[in-house]
Amino acid sequence: MRRLLILLLLALPGPALAHPHVLVDVHALVEFKDGKIVSLFMGWKFDAVFSASLLKDFDKNGDNRLDAAEMADLEREAFRDTKPQAHFTYARIGTDPVVWPDATDFRVVAVKDTLMYAFRLPLPRPVDPRREAFSVTTYEETFYIDMDFPTDNAVTLTGEGSAGCKATIAPDHGNTIFGGAVTPKRATIICG
Repeated sequence: MRRLLILLLLALPGPALAHPHVLVDVHALVEFKDGKIVSLFMGWKFDAVFSASLLKDFDKNGDNRLDAAEMADLEREAFRDTKPQAHFTYARIGTDPVVWPDATDFRVVAVKDTLMYAFRLPLPRPVDPRREAFSVTTYEETFYIDMDFPTDNAVTLTGEGSAGCKATIAPDHGNTIFGGAVTPKRATIICG
């Protein structure tokens, strides 16, 4: 009887580690004005499977693209739901987390067989990266969505005052997710 109980316990499934169901390559354009960071222009390039799902759900006229009305529906029904999670874009000014105002300039762009969200996140105040540390990490806490800066140049700087500054991308070891199993990447803006 004891052996049977042990065999039954061994046969029980162990805890399953979920895997991401949506893959997103994240690109960020750090926008400067008068030497200060004023916004991030984000690009989320979705995997082909999720892109096809978005098209199926939101391409109401069946032309295999999203027109302005369909994009507005997608923004209202899907994208706006990311606001309570800071649009999965966690920035810090020094050690203080950024609370984003509403995202602006939302649109969906077709890139080959994938779709990309493009949108702007204006900072609540301009940040001088020569005087204050500025960094951004992107992730979805449950790891249902795997968000990643895919290359070392996935974060670029533009605008007046961006010369002499650069973005460095490295693992954000202080901010692991999914029970410590996943380490998102952090982009830090360094000037000097």
